[in-house]
Amino acid sequence: MDEKGENMSYEILPGATIGIIGEGITSRYLAQAAHNMGYQVAAYSSTAESAVFKDADYRFLGDKDNDDEIESFAALSDMITYTSAWLPTQITDKLANQTVPQGTTILDITDDHALAKAFYENESLNILPYETGSSLDEIAQAGARLGYPIIVKPIFKHKHIDDQVILRGDWDLGLVAPLIDGGTLLVEPWLENTKSFVMTAVRGSHDDTTLYPLRQVETPEQGLTRAWTVGDVSDEIVTEIKHVTEKLGHALNYIGAYDVTFLLSENGTLYLRNVIPGLSKTTVLYDVSVNISVTMQHLRAVTGQRLAEVIFEESAVYMPITEKEADKLYRHWQIQPHWQISMYQLPSLLPQMGHVLAVGSSSEQLLNQLHVAGVWQFND
Repeated sequence: MDEKGENMSYEILPGATIGIIGEGITSRYLAQAAHNMGYQVAAYSSTAESAVFKDADYRFLGDKDNDDEIESFAALSDMITYTSAWLPTQITDKLANQTVPQGTTILDITDDHALAKAFYENESLNILPYETGSSLDEIAQAGARLGYPIIVKPIFKHKHIDDQVILRGDWDLGLVAPLIDGGTLLVEPWLENTKSFVMTAVRGSHDDTTLYPLRQVETPEQGLTRAWTVGDVSDEIVTEIKHVTEKLGHALNYIGAYDVTFLLSENGTLYLRNVIPGLSKTTVLYDVSVNISVTMQHLRAVTGQRLAEVIFEESAVYMPITEKEADKLYRHWQIQPHWQISMYQLPSLLPQMGHVLAVGSSSEQLLNQLHVAGVWQFND
Protein backbone atom coordinates (compact mmCIF):
# COMPACT_ATOMS: atom_id res chain seq x y z
CA MET A 1 0.00 0.00 0.00
CA ASP A 2 1.50 3.36 -0.97
CA GLU A 3 1.34 6.64 0.93
CA LYS A 4 -2.16 7.38 -0.35
CA GLY A 5 -3.44 3.89 0.49
CA GLU A 6 -3.69 2.89 -3.17
CA ASN A 7 -4.49 -0.67 -4.15
CA MET A 8 -2.23 -3.55 -4.95
CA SER A 9 -2.60 -7.35 -5.08
CA TYR A 10 -3.87 -8.66 -1.73
CA GLU A 11 -6.38 -10.98 -0.11
CA ILE A 12 -8.35 -10.63 3.10
CA LEU A 13 -9.62 -14.01 4.29
CA PRO A 14 -12.58 -14.88 6.54
CA GLY A 15 -11.71 -14.49 10.21
CA ALA A 16 -10.00 -11.16 9.61
CA THR A 17 -11.42 -7.90 10.94
CA ILE A 18 -12.84 -5.50 8.38
CA GLY A 19 -12.99 -1.87 9.45
CA ILE A 20 -16.02 0.03 8.13
CA ILE A 21 -16.28 3.83 8.17
CA GLY A 22 -19.75 5.10 7.43
CA GLU A 23 -22.88 6.86 8.63
CA GLY A 24 -25.68 5.70 6.33
CA ILE A 25 -27.80 2.57 6.08
CA THR A 26 -25.50 0.96 3.49
CA SER A 27 -22.71 0.79 6.08
CA ARG A 28 -24.97 -1.49 8.12
CA TYR A 29 -25.74 -3.62 5.07
CA LEU A 30 -22.01 -3.95 4.46
CA ALA A 31 -21.42 -5.06 8.05
CA GLN A 32 -24.14 -7.70 7.69
CA ALA A 33 -22.62 -8.97 4.43
CA ALA A 34 -19.17 -9.12 6.05
CA HIS A 35 -20.54 -11.23 8.91
CA ASN A 36 -22.23 -13.55 6.43
CA MET A 37 -18.86 -14.03 4.74
CA GLY A 38 -17.13 -14.87 8.01
CA TYR A 39 -15.44 -11.58 8.95
CA GLN A 40 -15.36 -9.64 12.20
CA VAL A 41 -16.47 -6.01 11.88
CA ALA A 42 -14.96 -2.93 13.48
CA ALA A 43 -17.00 0.22 12.93
CA TYR A 44 -15.99 3.87 13.12
CA SER A 45 -18.47 6.73 13.07
CA SER A 46 -18.79 10.23 14.44
CA THR A 47 -22.46 9.59 15.26
CA ALA A 48 -23.39 7.60 18.36
CA GLU A 49 -26.57 6.29 16.70
CA SER A 50 -24.85 5.36 13.44
CA ALA A 51 -26.47 2.49 11.55
CA VAL A 52 -23.24 0.51 11.29
CA PHE A 53 -22.94 0.24 15.08
CA LYS A 54 -26.02 -2.00 15.10
CA ASP A 55 -24.10 -4.85 13.46
CA ALA A 56 -20.50 -4.19 14.53
CA ASP A 57 -18.37 -6.37 16.81
CA TYR A 58 -16.21 -3.39 17.79
CA ARG A 59 -17.46 0.21 17.90
CA PHE A 60 -15.36 3.36 17.79
CA LEU A 61 -17.09 6.70 18.24
CA GLY A 62 -15.02 9.51 16.75
CA ASP A 63 -14.59 13.06 17.95
CA LYS A 64 -13.06 15.82 15.86
CA ASP A 65 -10.99 16.86 18.88
CA ASN A 66 -9.81 13.32 19.72
CA ASP A 67 -7.80 11.09 17.37
CA ASP A 68 -7.48 8.18 19.79
CA GLU A 69 -10.56 6.36 18.48
CA ILE A 70 -9.54 6.41 14.82
CA GLU A 71 -6.06 5.20 15.78
CA SER A 72 -7.50 2.32 17.82
CA PHE A 73 -9.93 1.49 15.02
CA ALA A 74 -7.14 1.42 12.43
CA ALA A 75 -4.91 -0.72 14.64
CA LEU A 76 -7.62 -3.35 15.10
CA SER A 77 -8.68 -3.50 11.43
CA ASP A 78 -6.90 -5.81 8.97
CA MET A 79 -8.48 -3.84 6.14
CA ILE A 80 -10.52 -0.63 6.06
CA THR A 81 -13.32 0.35 3.70
CA TYR A 82 -15.61 3.37 3.65
CA THR A 83 -19.17 3.75 2.40
CA SER A 84 -19.35 7.56 2.40
CA ALA A 85 -18.29 9.95 -0.34
CA TRP A 86 -16.55 12.31 2.08
CA LEU A 87 -14.33 11.83 5.13
CA PRO A 88 -12.74 14.50 7.35
CA THR A 89 -9.02 15.05 6.82
CA GLN A 90 -8.21 13.88 10.35
CA ILE A 91 -9.54 10.47 9.29
CA THR A 92 -7.94 10.28 5.84
CA ASP A 93 -4.58 11.29 7.31
CA LYS A 94 -4.75 8.31 9.68
CA LEU A 95 -5.48 5.95 6.78
CA ALA A 96 -2.29 6.77 4.88
CA ASN A 97 -0.39 3.71 6.11
CA GLN A 98 -3.35 1.33 6.43
CA THR A 99 -4.73 -1.30 4.06
CA VAL A 100 -7.44 0.70 2.27
CA PRO A 101 -8.15 -0.98 -1.09
CA GLN A 102 -10.29 1.97 -2.25
CA GLY A 103 -7.41 4.36 -1.64
CA THR A 104 -8.02 7.98 -0.68
CA THR A 105 -7.23 9.82 -3.91
CA ILE A 106 -10.87 9.64 -4.99
CA LEU A 107 -11.90 11.42 -1.77
CA ASP A 108 -9.94 14.50 -2.84
CA ILE A 109 -11.91 14.52 -6.10
CA THR A 110 -15.28 14.00 -4.43
CA ASP A 111 -14.85 16.87 -1.96
CA ASP A 112 -13.47 19.65 -4.15
CA HIS A 113 -15.48 20.82 -7.18
CA ALA A 114 -12.52 22.65 -8.71
CA LEU A 115 -10.16 19.69 -8.34
CA ALA A 116 -12.83 17.38 -9.78
CA LYS A 117 -13.45 19.65 -12.77
CA ALA A 118 -9.73 19.86 -13.52
CA PHE A 119 -9.43 16.08 -13.31
CA TYR A 120 -12.39 15.52 -15.66
CA GLU A 121 -11.01 18.03 -18.15
CA ASN A 122 -7.63 16.30 -18.04
CA GLU A 123 -9.39 13.04 -18.91
CA SER A 124 -11.15 14.78 -21.85
CA LEU A 125 -14.63 14.18 -20.41
CA ASN A 126 -17.62 16.34 -21.27
CA ILE A 127 -18.69 18.55 -18.36
CA LEU A 128 -20.74 21.71 -18.00
CA PRO A 129 -18.77 24.93 -18.47
CA TYR A 130 -17.95 26.61 -15.18
CA GLU A 131 -16.38 29.61 -13.53
CA THR A 132 -15.12 30.30 -10.01
CA GLY A 133 -15.35 33.42 -7.90
CA SER A 134 -15.23 34.69 -4.33
CA SER A 135 -17.03 38.05 -4.56
CA LEU A 136 -20.33 39.37 -5.89
CA ASP A 137 -18.52 41.13 -8.73
CA GLU A 138 -16.80 37.91 -9.80
CA ILE A 139 -20.08 35.97 -9.63
CA ALA A 140 -21.77 38.68 -11.72
CA GLN A 141 -19.00 38.46 -14.32
CA ALA A 142 -19.29 34.66 -14.37
CA GLY A 143 -23.04 34.92 -14.91
CA ALA A 144 -22.53 37.32 -17.80
CA ARG A 145 -20.07 34.94 -19.46
CA LEU A 146 -22.02 31.70 -18.86
CA GLY A 147 -25.50 33.14 -19.36
CA TYR A 148 -28.37 32.91 -16.91
CA PRO A 149 -29.80 30.93 -15.20
CA ILE A 150 -26.79 29.79 -13.18
CA ILE A 151 -26.25 27.82 -9.99
CA VAL A 152 -23.74 29.03 -7.39
CA LYS A 153 -22.36 26.74 -4.69
CA PRO A 154 -19.30 26.34 -2.43
CA ILE A 155 -16.24 24.72 -3.92
CA PHE A 156 -16.27 22.03 -1.24
CA LYS A 157 -18.99 19.46 -1.85
CA HIS A 158 -19.52 18.41 1.76
CA LYS A 159 -21.13 21.77 2.48
CA HIS A 160 -24.87 21.64 3.12
CA ILE A 161 -27.08 21.62 0.03
CA ASP A 162 -28.81 24.75 1.35
CA ASP A 163 -25.53 26.55 0.62
CA GLN A 164 -26.34 26.82 -3.09
CA VAL A 165 -28.58 29.18 -5.00
CA ILE A 166 -30.03 29.43 -8.49
CA LEU A 167 -29.86 32.87 -10.11
CA ARG A 168 -32.31 33.59 -12.93
CA GLY A 169 -30.72 36.95 -13.74
CA ASP A 170 -28.38 39.58 -12.33
CA TRP A 171 -31.28 40.87 -10.20
CA ASP A 172 -30.85 37.70 -8.08
CA LEU A 173 -27.22 38.40 -7.16
CA GLY A 174 -28.26 39.37 -3.65
CA LEU A 175 -29.04 35.70 -3.01
CA VAL A 176 -25.33 34.96 -3.17
CA ALA A 177 -24.43 37.34 -0.35
CA PRO A 178 -24.81 34.71 2.44
CA LEU A 179 -22.30 32.47 0.62
CA ILE A 180 -19.59 35.13 0.47
CA ASP A 181 -17.27 34.19 3.31
CA GLY A 182 -13.82 34.44 1.74
CA GLY A 183 -14.02 30.98 0.23
CA THR A 184 -14.24 30.08 -3.45
CA LEU A 185 -17.60 29.51 -5.13
CA LEU A 186 -18.36 27.43 -8.20
CA VAL A 187 -20.66 28.82 -10.91
CA GLU A 188 -22.31 26.63 -13.54
CA PRO A 189 -25.19 26.98 -16.01
CA TRP A 190 -28.51 25.78 -14.60
CA LEU A 191 -30.24 23.59 -17.17
CA GLU A 192 -34.01 23.09 -17.17
CA ASN A 193 -35.85 19.89 -18.13
CA THR A 194 -32.89 17.58 -17.65
CA LYS A 195 -32.73 13.91 -16.67
CA SER A 196 -30.27 12.56 -14.10
CA PHE A 197 -28.72 9.13 -14.52
CA VAL A 198 -26.37 7.05 -12.38
CA MET A 199 -24.13 4.17 -13.39
CA THR A 200 -22.84 2.02 -10.53
CA ALA A 201 -19.65 0.05 -11.08
CA VAL A 202 -17.44 -2.19 -8.98
CA ARG A 203 -13.78 -2.43 -9.86
CA GLY A 204 -11.82 -5.39 -8.51
CA SER A 205 -8.20 -5.86 -7.50
CA HIS A 206 -7.56 -7.92 -10.65
CA ASP A 207 -8.38 -4.93 -12.90
CA ASP A 208 -11.83 -6.37 -13.59
CA THR A 209 -14.88 -4.11 -13.61
CA THR A 210 -18.56 -4.97 -13.44
CA LEU A 211 -21.29 -2.50 -14.39
CA TYR A 212 -24.81 -2.42 -12.98
CA PRO A 213 -27.90 -1.50 -15.02
CA LEU A 214 -28.33 2.21 -15.61
CA ARG A 215 -30.76 3.93 -13.26
CA GLN A 216 -32.54 7.25 -13.41
CA VAL A 217 -32.81 9.32 -10.23
CA GLU A 218 -34.75 12.32 -9.03
CA THR A 219 -34.72 14.16 -5.72
CA PRO A 220 -38.08 15.86 -5.13
CA GLU A 221 -37.04 16.76 -1.58
CA GLN A 222 -33.64 17.34 -0.04
CA GLY A 223 -31.97 14.06 0.86
CA LEU A 224 -34.86 11.93 -0.46
CA THR A 225 -33.90 10.32 -3.75
CA ARG A 226 -36.03 8.08 -5.93
CA ALA A 227 -34.44 5.70 -8.44
CA TRP A 228 -35.45 3.18 -11.07
CA THR A 229 -33.80 1.00 -13.67
CA VAL A 230 -34.21 2.30 -17.20
CA GLY A 231 -34.36 0.66 -20.60
CA ASP A 232 -35.53 3.51 -22.81
CA VAL A 233 -32.18 5.30 -23.19
CA SER A 234 -30.48 5.19 -26.59
CA ASP A 235 -27.68 2.70 -27.13
CA GLU A 236 -25.35 5.58 -28.00
CA ILE A 237 -25.93 7.28 -24.64
CA VAL A 238 -25.63 4.02 -22.67
CA THR A 239 -22.40 3.11 -24.46
CA GLU A 240 -20.88 6.51 -23.63
CA ILE A 241 -21.97 6.24 -19.98
CA LYS A 242 -20.36 2.82 -19.68
CA HIS A 243 -17.16 4.06 -21.32
CA VAL A 244 -16.84 7.07 -19.01
CA THR A 245 -17.64 4.98 -15.91
CA GLU A 246 -14.95 2.40 -16.63
CA LYS A 247 -12.45 5.07 -17.65
CA LEU A 248 -12.85 6.92 -14.34
CA GLY A 249 -12.39 3.81 -12.22
CA HIS A 250 -9.21 2.97 -14.10
CA ALA A 251 -7.85 6.55 -14.05
CA LEU A 252 -8.37 6.80 -10.28
CA ASN A 253 -6.93 3.31 -9.68
CA TYR A 254 -9.92 2.75 -7.45
CA ILE A 255 -11.03 -0.58 -5.97
CA GLY A 256 -14.62 -1.17 -4.85
CA ALA A 257 -18.06 0.24 -5.61
CA TYR A 258 -18.56 3.72 -7.03
CA ASP A 259 -21.25 5.77 -8.75
CA VAL A 260 -20.83 8.02 -11.75
CA THR A 261 -23.60 10.59 -12.20
CA PHE A 262 -24.68 12.14 -15.49
CA LEU A 263 -26.98 14.88 -16.71
CA LEU A 264 -28.83 14.52 -20.01
CA SER A 265 -30.00 17.86 -21.39
CA GLU A 266 -33.23 18.50 -23.23
CA ASN A 267 -31.32 18.61 -26.53
CA GLY A 268 -29.69 15.22 -25.90
CA THR A 269 -26.25 16.34 -24.71
CA LEU A 270 -24.69 14.13 -22.03
CA TYR A 271 -22.66 15.75 -19.24
CA LEU A 272 -20.57 14.06 -16.59
CA ARG A 273 -21.51 15.35 -13.13
CA ASN A 274 -19.60 13.47 -10.44
CA VAL A 275 -17.81 10.29 -9.47
CA ILE A 276 -18.82 9.13 -5.99
CA PRO A 277 -17.04 6.35 -4.05
CA GLY A 278 -18.70 3.89 -1.70
CA LEU A 279 -22.24 2.60 -1.42
CA SER A 280 -24.99 5.14 -2.08
CA LYS A 281 -28.38 4.28 -0.59
CA THR A 282 -30.17 3.83 -3.93
CA THR A 283 -27.80 0.98 -4.87
CA VAL A 284 -30.07 -1.33 -2.82
CA LEU A 285 -32.25 -1.16 -5.95
CA TYR A 286 -30.02 -3.89 -7.35
CA ASP A 287 -30.69 -6.24 -4.44
CA VAL A 288 -33.86 -7.23 -6.31
CA SER A 289 -33.07 -6.45 -9.95
CA VAL A 290 -29.81 -8.37 -10.54
CA ASN A 291 -28.18 -11.56 -9.28
CA ILE A 292 -25.64 -9.98 -6.88
CA SER A 293 -26.01 -6.89 -4.71
CA VAL A 294 -23.61 -3.98 -4.97
CA THR A 295 -22.80 -4.46 -1.27
CA MET A 296 -21.68 -8.06 -1.79
CA GLN A 297 -19.77 -7.20 -4.97
CA HIS A 298 -17.99 -4.35 -3.15
CA LEU A 299 -17.03 -6.76 -0.39
CA ARG A 300 -15.65 -9.20 -2.94
CA ALA A 301 -13.58 -6.41 -4.50
CA VAL A 302 -12.04 -5.04 -1.30
CA THR A 303 -11.20 -8.51 0.03
CA GLY A 304 -9.35 -9.48 -3.14
CA GLN A 305 -11.88 -11.87 -4.67
CA ARG A 306 -12.80 -12.14 -8.32
CA LEU A 307 -15.96 -10.25 -9.19
CA ALA A 308 -19.19 -12.03 -10.08
CA GLU A 309 -20.88 -11.41 -13.42
CA VAL A 310 -23.84 -9.05 -13.08
CA ILE A 311 -27.00 -10.47 -14.69
CA PHE A 312 -30.12 -8.34 -15.05
CA GLU A 313 -33.26 -10.11 -13.82
CA GLU A 314 -36.11 -7.62 -13.27
CA SER A 315 -36.90 -3.94 -13.39
CA ALA A 316 -37.11 -2.19 -10.04
CA VAL A 317 -38.02 1.13 -8.43
CA TYR A 318 -36.62 2.53 -5.15
CA MET A 319 -38.87 4.90 -3.19
CA PRO A 320 -37.91 6.49 0.14
CA ILE A 321 -40.33 6.39 3.08
CA THR A 322 -40.81 9.31 5.45
CA GLU A 323 -43.35 9.86 8.21
CA LYS A 324 -45.85 11.39 5.80
CA GLU A 325 -45.85 8.23 3.63
CA ALA A 326 -45.87 5.64 6.44
CA ASP A 327 -49.61 5.60 7.23
CA LYS A 328 -50.58 5.53 3.56
CA LEU A 329 -48.01 2.79 2.94
CA TYR A 330 -49.43 0.50 5.60
CA ARG A 331 -52.82 0.55 3.86
CA HIS A 332 -51.15 -1.47 1.09
CA TRP A 333 -49.70 -4.06 3.47
CA GLN A 334 -52.00 -6.85 2.27
CA ILE A 335 -52.38 -5.90 -1.38
CA GLN A 336 -48.90 -5.30 -2.90
CA PRO A 337 -47.11 -8.61 -3.58
CA HIS A 338 -44.33 -6.93 -5.57
CA TRP A 339 -43.34 -4.36 -2.92
CA GLN A 340 -40.50 -5.05 -0.49
CA ILE A 341 -40.68 -2.73 2.50
CA SER A 342 -37.67 -1.96 4.71
CA MET A 343 -37.99 0.15 7.87
CA TYR A 344 -34.73 1.36 9.42
CA GLN A 345 -35.80 2.25 12.99
CA LEU A 346 -32.77 4.55 13.19
CA PRO A 347 -33.35 8.17 14.30
CA SER A 348 -29.98 9.21 12.86
CA LEU A 349 -31.32 8.60 9.33
CA LEU A 350 -34.44 10.74 9.65
CA PRO A 351 -36.38 12.13 7.86
CA GLN A 352 -36.04 8.90 5.85
CA MET A 353 -37.59 6.04 7.82
CA GLY A 354 -37.07 3.32 5.24
CA HIS A 355 -37.63 2.45 1.61
CA VAL A 356 -39.81 0.42 -0.75
CA LEU A 357 -38.46 -1.68 -3.60
CA ALA A 358 -41.06 -2.38 -6.27
CA VAL A 359 -40.20 -5.19 -8.67
CA GLY A 360 -41.70 -6.06 -12.05
CA SER A 361 -41.19 -6.42 -15.78
CA SER A 362 -41.21 -2.68 -16.58
CA SER A 363 -40.09 0.37 -14.60
CA GLU A 364 -42.65 2.48 -16.47
CA GLN A 365 -45.47 0.20 -15.33
CA LEU A 366 -44.11 0.15 -11.78
CA LEU A 367 -43.96 3.94 -11.63
CA ASN A 368 -47.53 4.15 -12.90
CA GLN A 369 -48.65 1.69 -10.20
CA LEU A 370 -46.82 3.66 -7.51
CA HIS A 371 -48.46 6.83 -8.77
CA VAL A 372 -51.93 5.28 -8.59
CA ALA A 373 -51.23 3.89 -5.10
CA GLY A 374 -51.34 7.43 -3.73
CA VAL A 375 -48.54 6.98 -1.19
CA TRP A 376 -46.07 9.40 -2.78
CA GLN A 377 -46.51 12.73 -4.54
CA PHE A 378 -45.60 12.77 -8.23
CA ASN A 379 -45.20 15.66 -10.62
CA ASP A 380 -47.63 15.00 -13.46
